[in-house]
Amino acid sequence: MATRHGDYAIEFRDVSRRFVLHHERRASFQDWFVGLIRPRGIAEEFWALRNISFGIRRGETIGIIGRNGAGKSTLLKLVTRILEPSHGSVIVNGRTYAMLELGSGFHPELTGRDNIFLNGSLYGFSRKQMSQRYDDIVRFAELERFVDTPVKHYSSGMYARLGFGIAVNMDPEILVIDEVLAVGDATFQAKCFRALERLKERGTTILFVSHDADSVRRFCDRAALISAGLLEDIGPSNEVVDHYERQLAEGTPQARLLRVRAAGPDGTSLDSIESGSDVRIDVLMRVPENTSTTGLALRLDLRDDAGTHLFSATTLLPELLPPAANASQRPDDAPDTRVATGSIRRLPLAGGTLHVVATLLTDHLDMATSLDRQETVVRVAPAEPGQPGLLALDHCWSWDGDAEANRT
Repeated sequence: MATRHGDYAIEFRDVSRRFVLHHERRASFQDWFVGLIRPRGIAEEFWALRNISFGIRRGETIGIIGRNGAGKSTLLKLVTRILEPSHGSVIVNGRTYAMLELGSGFHPELTGRDNIFLNGSLYGFSRKQMSQRYDDIVRFAELERFVDTPVKHYSSGMYARLGFGIAVNMDPEILVIDEVLAVGDATFQAKCFRALERLKERGTTILFVSHDADSVRRFCDRAALISAGLLEDIGPSNEVVDHYERQLAEGTPQARLLRVRAAGPDGTSLDSIESGSDVRIDVLMRVPENTSTTGLALRLDLRDDAGTHLFSATTLLPELLPPAANASQRPDDAPDTRVATGSIRRLPLAGGTLHVVATLLTDHLDMATSLDRQETVVRVAPAEPGQPGLLALDHCWSWDGDAEANRT
């Protein structure tokens, strides 16, 4: 079944986020005071995220993984509206509760009890509604003895227990968690995962950032790998975690994929096409100078939203790749990027969502190994509204052999 826009809890549409870094040293109070009346030092642009596009279905649990500084926390802050994108849009459909930093949302001078009611009011719950949840929160957090103590005296573990106790009892439609489980002991972590499983069963959408690859592999339906601000991979959690662990063990492959997208004949990026039309798939990859591409292959796979494998095609990478013809396709105008283009004529998918996956792999026949992977989503509009079926095939009817007169 095709995924419609309303089926997504969260959508990232070509999202980028830019920060401006000011490089200026102020060694004394006098330097600081002078800095108030003169221009600041040299400014540098830093793109924490670039051209991020993917959707998260309602009720899905997705892990966000990547190295420190990759852009994971920035992504979550865009979901929770702490930050706004510099380009593109983030669409959130549902009541969201976030645990982004240890102790975030807590007033240090207030007691645990007061902070429970304060959090509830911030998320639109009345005092009566929070009173109904209060005992469950305190029991989950195991803070009965300390609930009337100001939270500034809490340990990191107590902060985590209180935050998580509130989160799982707020009936969130979307729960965003950023590495807060790392401070808990093994017993508390197991308790948290049991609570999260209950939320999953109730249909809560969960975004889960963790450096614990095993937790992502075990708990998440899908995972997204963020690398240097780019969406490097998204797919089943096992496959994406395997990709991430290869990076950690071996370093990033010399040749790697940067982006896959659907494009029109003029190279303009498309996020939707009409059934039966031609579609062009551009795969942007980085191949450093003097890098051998012998034994590498590029595979394109098409799947529908139910995971049905519709099509696959593979090509070997040439030893000498031509430079990218259009500099606008290259991030930062990098000279070591190349574009491979695959063309599909008269796409016969009747309608719905098409998942386009590009995989860079070693060409060893049955022993091929995936080195890198990128995915994009293209919406396919039916040529005829209400047309049933998965495929829209070129066909005709004939009466007494007169086929051409009845082609549809």
